[in-house]
Amino acid sequence: MARRKSSNPFPNEDPELNISPLIDVAFLLLIYFIVTTTLMKQEADLGLVLPGVATEQSDPVKTDQMVIKISGDGAVFVNDEMVDSDPDDRSLPNLNDRLERYAMAAANAGSETMVVVDCADEASEQRFIDVLNACSANGLGNISLTQ
Repeated sequence: MARRKSSNPFPNEDPELNISPLIDVAFLLLIYFIVTTTLMKQEADLGLVLPGVATEQSDPVKTDQMVIKISGDGAVFVNDEMVDSDPDDRSLPNLNDRLERYAMAAANAGSETMVVVDCADEASEQRFIDVLNACSANGLGNISLTQ
């Protein structure tokens, strides 16, 4: 019988696996991912107010809201006082004067303006638009509607 030769050139030694190149590749990948990863700064997203010297601030003076009523015949009332009664006069000079003073008073007080428009169902749409245009011309944008 023929004797088979074993493929192991070193019959008395156990085979070894050299893993040093594998470790080198693993470390290179680890360094690559560490360098290319962007770190999120979660602490910067928090709106922390650190204790310090407190300054006393007074509350802003609140101005009353202005109520503008438009009656069915086109008369315009400000806080139950008639200011413009001619439905053909679209410029509303008295209302513009009142709104200008109201806007200046609110600006001086450092508060927000609030205009409430109460329009009767019988009032013309044009009169309502004229009142809104007067508010816009005086820089009053905080307007609410009621009925």
